[in-house]
Amino acid sequence: MSDDEICRIIASTIAQKAAKKGVSPEMSLRGDLGVDSLTLMSIVFVLEEKTGIDVFGRVEEFVRAESVADIIKVVRQS
Repeated sequence: MSDDEICRIIASTIAQKAAKKGVSPEMSLRGDLGVDSLTLMSIVFVLEEKTGIDVFGRVEEFVRAESVADIIKVVRQS
């Protein structure tokens, strides 16, 4: 799965207002996109569904993620 595909999944999961800006790896989840803990879990579950990754084994890494690039890194390591 490419970085662009992961960014599109994240954009489809977050609030429409934030998604209109587009999503790129260098963006901050909280600062740029307004992602809260509930939205982060939604992103994680959609990524699990789309990619088949084991999110329960990586929850701490997802919670520590500060940027879209951090999420991409966790997905790639799964």
